[in-house]
Amino acid sequence: MSTTFADTVRADVINPIETLCGLLSEEGCYAEFAWFSGILQMLATPEDEASVLTAVIELSQCAFLGFVFSHEAAVQIDQILERAITLSHTMSAPSTPTGAH
Repeated sequence: MSTTFADTVRADVINPIETLCGLLSEEGCYAEFAWFSGILQMLATPEDEASVLTAVIELSQCAFLGFVFSHEAAVQIDQILERAITLSHTMSAPSTPTGAH
């Protein structure tokens, strides 16, 4: 069985953000929880590459919002960002190689 783009988005971005939201809620970080929940809303249609790319761009801004994260949350966020960046590189890569002329 082959993995679809949407499956990859779910495994690499959506599921980890859901786990992070659970941690943020447990830690009482409600503003942070709300912000990451908004990212999840952007990912409601994981098969839509434009929506996913928009969410990845928005996700990359989390470092500049003034949030303070626990060590555990920061580690999870770093992993999510790494996966999201890798995913965005995959989306922006040309489907067919182009040669220099």
